[in-house]
Parts: sequence; structure tokens; C-alpha cells
Amino acid sequence: MYNILFVHPVNDLTGSCRVLANIIEMEYSNDTVFVITRNENGFLSQLPNVKICSVIYKIRGKKYFFSPLISRIHAFLLVLYYGKSFDTFYINTIVPFYAALVAKLYNKKIIYHIHEKFVSKRKSVSIYEWFFNHINSKRIFVSKYLESCYPIRKDCQSIIKYNTLPKSFLLNVHEEPLSERRLNRILMISSLNRIKGIFNFIELARILPEYNFTLILSASQVDISNYIKEKIPLNLDIIPAQSNIHPFLQKTDLILNLSIPSLWIETFGMTILEAMAYHIPAIVPNVGGPQELVKDNYNGFCIDVTNVEEVAQTIKKSLNRETYTILHTNTIERFKILNNNGI
Repeated sequence: MYNILFVHPVNDLTGSCRVLANIIEMEYSNDTVFVITRNENGFLSQLPNVKICSVIYKIRGKKYFFSPLISRIHAFLLVLYYGKSFDTFYINTIVPFYAALVAKLYNKKIIYHIHEKFVSKRKSVSIYEWFFNHINSKRIFVSKYLESCYPIRKDCQSIIKYNTLPKSFLLNVHEEPLSERRLNRILMISSLNRIKGIFNFIELARILPEYNFTLILSASQVDISNYIKEKIPLNLDIIPAQSNIHPFLQKTDLILNLSIPSLWIETFGMTILEAMAYHIPAIVPNVGGPQELVKDNYNGFCIDVTNVEEVAQTIKKSLNRETYTILHTNTIERFKILNNNGI
């Protein structure tokens, strides 16, 4: 039995939470797993062996400007209280720096599972990175690109562990045959943030009316409506957060990742891997971790995704039936390698 305390920022429907849920499902399914996190009924809630210790984020049901500070103080106190009973702290993302501090105080082993490299140099980011760079730990990076972003420490064990999909996901994959694909359905899944290129995706729908676009955002319908004020093209469906994306992947021909590198560099691309399970080709940025999933002009294209016109032309090229047949076949072969962790 593993005596590990897991600490994660938010139990939601985003990529880093999905990865942690996959890790727990595949590697710790026979144990009761204790996670300290802000609970928003995310992927961790779907696992029967996970016990969540919830971090306060709202006061009397309302979020105030000082709520994040209160939340971190509460998280720190929870880790301080429960941490004494565990041998190892598994810190998912670099954000829960307070867990590393408590682990150091208690002389506990630390596993850092790293998903991100922030472009922003805000004070909070500097704090996250300072603790990560100065505390001895076992480091798990989700891509070669991400490992290259941080200074090497000879006293830290570092490994690259590509994200894979659990059996529970693969068992629900029901792929649409190539002959039945319409080759006009485009999907993007992201958080509700401009750094993810969501407004470029809306613009693509506007200039390519012959295609059907679907944008799934990890937010509520109310938050989406408050954030996106512009008129939505008729060929674009914007969908709030989904715990089950299989119905959408079953009806998709091409998946996009349009993250803007000057604001946010993708370090892996979990949604790309999930789409590849359906043998769906991808268009991704030509920087960062997605290039370790998508080989340019093989199972998709790695391009300057901030150039909307270039993306539009690449969409047309990708969905040409002759080209698509080749991309589809190559995606099958590429996925077999990826999900065996053999990149």
C-alpha cells in the first residue's frame, strides 16, 4: 500500500486534473487515495477510491478579491495537519508550492508532477518556480520540451512520463469508419481563456462557413456568456465543460490546438492524445510539447497557429479526402506508439 498524500490545485475538468485522475486510476486503483484540492466536482470525483479534502475558495458562497489568498492559507493548513501521516507528497503541477514547504518541514519525500511552464512572470509564478527549483524532489515531466524548460539539478531524479489513456477511456472509444466521416467537423477543447486561442477559433468558423466547428470550454454556460461577447457564427457550437467527451470525439474529423505561444506554450496536449484514440488528425502549434505528439505532415500539422489564414488553409488541406486518408492511417500508427509511452 502506498502512503502518499496527493495535492492538486483544483478538482475540475481541465487537462492536469484529468492526468492526475488517470494516474490514480492506472497506478493506485487498489488503494484509498487522499487528495487535498479545491473541489469543483471534476475528474477526481469520478474515482470511487479517491477521498477529497476540500479547500475553501468562497466565503459564505461568494468569491471575494481576497478569496485566492484565503484558499491558499486553508490549503497550507490542511497539508500541515494531514501531512504528518503520510510518507510522500505527490504535488500535481507546480502551483501547490505550500505542499513542498510542508514536506520540507516534515522531511517527507516529494514527487512533483510537472505539467506547465508559465510564460507570465507574475510574482506568484516566481514563487511557484522558486520552490520547485530549490527543493529536492523526484520530478516527473510530461514531455521532453517541458524538462528542457527548467534548470537541471543533479540531486533530483528527473523522468519524462508521457501521458497515456486508461482502459476506462479506451473501452468507450467507438470510432466512426473513415468511409463515413463527413470531413467537415472541427473540434477544439480548452479552458476559457484567450491564451488558448479561442477567439482565433471563432474567427476560423466565421471565415470557413462550409465547415462545422465545436468549441468545448472548461467553464459554465454563464461564465462563457459573460466572457465571450461577440456574435457567434451559425456554424459554431460553444459547449460548456463536459466530463464525457466521447460523443463529441465520435463526431469529429479534425482537432485543433490554437494556444498562443507568446502567452502560453502547451507542454503536452491531452486533448490531442484523446482525439488520436479516435484516429483524428490534429493541427497544433509549432512550438512546445504538441510536437512530440504530432509529426508535421504525417499525422497532422505543426504550424504558426496565430496566423488564422494559415490555419484556415491547413484545415482545407487536412480535410481533403486524399490527404485525410493518409493522415488518418498515420494517426493510427502514431497513437499505438504514443499510448504505449514509447515516443
